[in-house]
Amino acid sequence: MPAIDLARLRKQANRLADFFFLPDEFLKHLREMLEFYVNHTLRTKENVAPGSNLKTYRTPSAVLTQIENELRPVAEANPEFALELADILWDEGALETCLLAAFLLGRIPPQEERLLPRLTAWTQQVRDPDVRSALLSTSLTRMRRETPDQFLILIREYLHPARIRTWSNGIQALLPMIADSTYANLPTVLDIVEPIIEEAPTTLQNELTELIVALYRASASETTFLLKHILSNTENTMTVVTLRRIVTSFPPPLQNELRDLLRPRPSAPPPVEQQAEEVIDDFIVEPVAPAVLETPVEIIKPRKKRAPRQPKLEISRLIYLHGLESNSQSGKARQFAEKFPGMVTPDFTGSFEERMKQLKPILGRKKNWTIIGSSFGGLMATVFTCEHPTQVRKLVLLAPALLRNQFASYLNLEPVTVPTIIIHGTEDDVVPLEPVRKVAEKLFTFLTYRVVDDGHRLLKAFEELDWEEILA
Repeated sequence: MPAIDLARLRKQANRLADFFFLPDEFLKHLREMLEFYVNHTLRTKENVAPGSNLKTYRTPSAVLTQIENELRPVAEANPEFALELADILWDEGALETCLLAAFLLGRIPPQEERLLPRLTAWTQQVRDPDVRSALLSTSLTRMRRETPDQFLILIREYLHPARIRTWSNGIQALLPMIADSTYANLPTVLDIVEPIIEEAPTTLQNELTELIVALYRASASETTFLLKHILSNTENTMTVVTLRRIVTSFPPPLQNELRDLLRPRPSAPPPVEQQAEEVIDDFIVEPVAPAVLETPVEIIKPRKKRAPRQPKLEISRLIYLHGLESNSQSGKARQFAEKFPGMVTPDFTGSFEERMKQLKPILGRKKNWTIIGSSFGGLMATVFTCEHPTQVRKLVLLAPALLRNQFASYLNLEPVTVPTIIIHGTEDDVVPLEPVRKVAEKLFTFLTYRVVDDGHRLLKAFEELDWEEILA
């Protein structure tokens, strides 16, 4: 490899950029330039990058950086040609050409509908860590900066509970946004990643370490609070195990804050009475005192079963889903917010499918939700609960619209054991009571149906009901 003369390198890169509008000529001259700077001392017989499935020219990174600098202005001014050139570079299949393709994707406006399909396909095709990192960071540069809401929608898709294989992509893509000091909406990011940290899959230990360290650098207090909250409330035993394994990579102040919560806790000894009992299968064997009978005998009685522990109501996990023509400022929504400060009362718009897409990121993978759904919101709450029963602590439905013909397909759901209370008025002229009751009795195996003397909006009943008791 010849020594890099910066003036000559700049001239070569500038000449290469002249072929931007002629992809075939560009690729031809790019090959010549990469070959010119090949580091032959690193060339292997296979000429494949370690840990990769891509061939490589072993070209110094300074060469690619100079090429990118020359391409940046012309690519941003001509995104159509940039996309065409990116496709050709990617198909070339070399490490260096794939990195340049990823760079060109980052110059394309986020509104370009062909951007995300390419990004999705390319991340699935390559296992090279450098290219993958470029696709999830450099290629998303403009989307991250210009349309952060659109970027976060993509992140939620990556971190969807049913797509564990893409969680690594979601974390990798988030890191540049977290590190961006101009980004001011960190609480939204914390809400998105909370269920991922709580799930704590061992296969993502390295990614979780990077994520937590980046969050701590962005906001030490908010990150510390989040981790303490997770560790204090999680029911997932792997959360503590995984965080204990990676805590040594955290900044020392954060290690000190989490030390007590991550310390292994000894199991509590059983009560004295229980220690005196000998347990055989499902029965308790209690010896009878010799002072009572001459010959000791054993009396066997059925073992008492403990009642299942009921999850505690958390106001932050209490959500109200409004009706079709309503919003978060409706009478019931405002009254709920006054009775339970801190509960979630979001707005939903659009079709049923669009509203469900808006709901799922709000609930995420968090558990212990108490969901209140009114009318159309009752249909939303029902569908979500039937699809994600382990996330719902209790379901309260107010005159739920379970009979809307256009959504009949959504009612073909598996029954669930989530405790459910339905409150329905005898004078409801929008959603008929008896047909809804028949549907509900098939869907919910732990159902309480409260019939009140009221109309569809339940205005009178709302004031009279004991909501603390209902939600307890």
